[in-house]
Order: sequence, then structure tokens, then C-alpha cells
Amino acid sequence: MEMRFYRDVIHVGLQDGTIKKCERQVTYELQPKCVYKNNTVLPIHYKADFVITYADGSVIVWDVKGLADAVAKIKKKMFHYRYPDIDYRWISESKIDGGWLDYKELEAKRKQRKKAKKKEKK
Repeated sequence: MEMRFYRDVIHVGLQDGTIKKCERQVTYELQPKCVYKNNTVLPIHYKADFVITYADGSVIVWDVKGLADAVAKIKKKMFHYRYPDIDYRWISESKIDGGWLDYKELEAKRKQRKKAKKKEKK
């Protein structure tokens, strides 16, 4: 899915000039290492799928998601806490819903479909 996002969105933006720079797999520290009862607790890191710098100077950290698991949701919360000034977004692809869209929007559309399906069964 990351390859398709690069092909469909990033590559096109680099070609037309709307994207100036794209970095992959940039690591952010969410929690530093610490010592707890004489045991070292390793740091918690998050590796961004893409960090994109746009022509207008804005920077967005993109994470391409199919389905977010519990660990991803926790790391997203930690990222927002640790880096409140960084624009961090999840994006997903859904052919049913017309292509690339914000993950929250996809979740809402999935919920609507599930609700409609339940209604049909009744």
C-alpha cells in the first residue's frame, strides 16, 4: 500500500512540483529509555512511512494504514503528545470510496456500510 501511495500521490507531486522533498522511514522517539527497579526499559520509537515537504513549505508526516491495530493507535497518541506541532496524519486507500482518503474518513465510511448492511438484513 505504501508503494501505491508513493506512485499515486508522492511521485505525481514530485513531478508537478507540489512536493519538494520526500523522506522515508524517519524515526521519532516517543519515549526515551529509562531505568525501572534497576532494569533498563528500552525507548519506544515510531518510524514514519513518509515525511513530505510541500512546495509551500508545509511538512506532513504520513502513515499509510490498511487497518490500525491497538499498538498503532497508542503510538499515534504518543506521537501527538510528544510532537504536538508536527502535522501527523494517517491515510488509506479504498477503491469503494474513491481512492486515497484520511483514515478517520475511511473509518466513518466503513461504519456507515456496516450499519447499512445490518439494516438490510432486518
